[in-house]
Amino acid sequence: MRRTLVIVVAGLLLGACGGDDDDAATTTTAQDEGGKADEYVEATTAALSEESDGPQLDETQASCFASEMVDLVGADALSEAGISPDEFANADSFADLEVDLPDDAQTRLSDALVQCELVESLRGLMASEFISEFGVELSPDAETCLADSFEDQAVADGWAATFLDGSTDDIETQMAASAGSCPELASEIILSQAPTDLSPEAEACIRSFVEANSQAVSDAFVTGGDSAETQQLGAQMAAACPGAFTG
Repeated sequence: MRRTLVIVVAGLLLGACGGDDDDAATTTTAQDEGGKADEYVEATTAALSEESDGPQLDETQASCFASEMVDLVGADALSEAGISPDEFANADSFADLEVDLPDDAQTRLSDALVQCELVESLRGLMASEFISEFGVELSPDAETCLADSFEDQAVADGWAATFLDGSTDDIETQMAASAGSCPELASEIILSQAPTDLSPEAEACIRSFVEANSQAVSDAFVTGGDSAETQQLGAQMAAACPGAFTG
């Protein structure tokens, strides 16, 4: 899952260069930097609007978030650091530019994602990437369940962290935990990993088991690998559905 998310995120993230941490710096950006700030905002708006692999944003959404990104540190700081508008717009993350940021940068980015109405698009992106990662087909109701399982504020906070340093741990945890909220998705993922074709009876048994043990399934998805939760779930599933684990 990590590889898929990194590919998607790399095309979305913006960079910036930090200046002073106080509120005066943000106010000065909007009032005094004028045309210089416009250049950074326009370049970033274009990059967000034209991104084909990320969330589909209209110009209003893209411009709103681009302005917040520039205001976070100021166009003067970007220019003085030798970062051009195009470099700012196309950087993978703030961390890639190795710049200082305000102490409340993550909070401000999270607020901006909400205020600029990007959260719904990001939720949809997370849902589609989860589904494509495992190559499963879901009913429309299951796809809606998955998208709805992500909490708006958690999504904003997770993506704000990603914009800052490129990490996807928080987003991946949310995606994994969502499986327990959508039994159809969890069942399809488990069935897709079966080493052999299962009988209709075995498939039905696994679906029923997942439906009845959604929290345990969610915990196993979050911890993953050879964790105690995963091993326990596997043992319980084998006991409940022996026909699915015999040749």
